[in-house]
Amino acid sequence: MLWALFFPDLSKIRDKICRIRYNQMERWSLHGFIEGRGGIEMSGSGMTLQHDLKFYPSDKPLAENDYRREKERILRKVSSDPNPDHYLELAQLEYRRGLYEESKKAVEKALQERPDFPEGELFLSKILEKMDREAEAEQAFLKLMERHPSYSCAYREYARFLLEKKEQTHRAECLLLRGLELNPQDGLAHALLAEIYAQTGRERQAVLHLRIASRRDGDTYLHQSCGKVFFQMGKYSEAAEQFRLALMADPRNKTARSQLKLVLKLQRKGILSLAKIPWLRRSNPAGER
Repeated sequence: MLWALFFPDLSKIRDKICRIRYNQMERWSLHGFIEGRGGIEMSGSGMTLQHDLKFYPSDKPLAENDYRREKERILRKVSSDPNPDHYLELAQLEYRRGLYEESKKAVEKALQERPDFPEGELFLSKILEKMDREAEAEQAFLKLMERHPSYSCAYREYARFLLEKKEQTHRAECLLLRGLELNPQDGLAHALLAEIYAQTGRERQAVLHLRIASRRDGDTYLHQSCGKVFFQMGKYSEAAEQFRLALMADPRNKTARSQLKLVLKLQRKGILSLAKIPWLRRSNPAGER
């Protein structure tokens, strides 16, 4: 009995914190952030939102000829100026080629040259995740947030990791809200938060964050994420528009093209069983583990 007096239910405290942060987000949207008038600079990183979207590692395969040509170009830059940014560029190239061990070595070289390099630490975390070394990846995310508590991308990417690997929606929600406190213009974080809200029956909040996220044009991954959530909520016209924007940003993206075709087909013929659609399998996440 005494234990309960001194140690209250932590889950209730966590819920209260999340509600406070969501109320802050609604106030920000009403004061102009939804119109894109807020600051775009990321706290503690010096990177703009547009830079961050380009930094987001692509899983799109890279042709052999393109890979060799780009690698030669980057290696020339590295030999003339061993800048950590050049090593990070090399790591991104190796990542796109699927050479994760080589990508990891390049990032580690960048971190040797510049130990205080949150972008490099973030990319290392994502490489470990891609290599199915999930325990190491999670520790890397946690270390990054501890070392750089003002780096908003760290909260977003760890939240994405928890959603995809552990289905911990509540914890991910709190992390995304914390990241958006630091950078309210992070479109990817808004899209992830909208997905959580859509899955948990909070459609009004989901639409609010999708409206903010979808104003950041020109990124295929972002538009696909928004389109997926619109589709889950049965808003097929909005979903089709997001997949169309994804194709405009990357006309060769076969996944976005097939998603757009599917939405248009379902609009014409009526909705079928969503359980058969691979990219909607996380529509009913399990509880936190």
